[in-house]
Amino acid sequence: MEFGYEFSSSQNELIKQLADKMRFVGYFLIGVGVLTAIGGLLALRNGGVGSIISGVVQVIIGVWTSKAASAFKLIVETQGNDIENLMGALGELRKLYALQYWALIIAIVFAVIGLILGLVFSASLP
Repeated sequence: MEFGYEFSSSQNELIKQLADKMRFVGYFLIGVGVLTAIGGLLALRNGGVGSIISGVVQVIIGVWTSKAASAFKLIVETQGNDIENLMGALGELRKLYALQYWALIIAIVFAVIGLILGLVFSASLP
C-alpha cells in the first residue's frame, strides 16, 4: 500500500500546536456567541437584535474555526492523507475568512453611507 506525502515530526508538532490553539479559540467563540445571543434575546425589547446577530456570527466563526482545527489535527493523527487533510483545513479557513471579509465590506459600506448622510444632514442644519 502506497502512502501520500507525510509531514515531518517537527512539522506535525507545529500543526498540532496550531490545531490545539484553534480548537480553544473556536470553543471560546462558540461560548461567547451563545452568551451574547442569549443576552440579546433577554434584551430584545431594548434593541437586542444586534446582539443576537453578533452572537450567531460568533458561533458560526467558532464552529468553522473548530472544524479547521479538526482538519489540521487529522494531518497529525493519520498517515498517507496529509495533503488531503491540509486542503480540507484550508477549505474551512477559506469559509471563515470569506465570512469575515464580507462582514468587513458590509461594515465599511454602512460606515461610508453613515458618514455621507451625517455630512449631508449636518450641512443642512442652521
